[in-house]
Amino acid sequence: MKLTGESLINLFKTCSEKSHKLFIPDSPREDQVADSLAKHYDGELLTKAVEWYIENRPGPFLVFDFAIESRDLVEKVKYESDAKSRFQDIVAETRKRMENS
Repeated sequence: MKLTGESLINLFKTCSEKSHKLFIPDSPREDQVADSLAKHYDGELLTKAVEWYIENRPGPFLVFDFAIESRDLVEKVKYESDAKSRFQDIVAETRKRMENS
């Protein structure tokens, strides 16, 4: 999934509303920062990182606040996704072994 700066800002707004958090517009810096984030990161990982960030921060916040921590947040989301996938693979392998026994 490919995000644009505009769709990323809309994601911040939507997630903020769902979590009852305050998202503070920061024009014109917000647009430039969002564009940079959208170009630099995979859209799916970035989406999950934004959702995690908003759910776990007391707020209010700016896109710039997220950008400062973006590398760590995206890596955290990727690690958790990989760990979940590995766990599911282990469960599937265990199930196959039990069925073959």
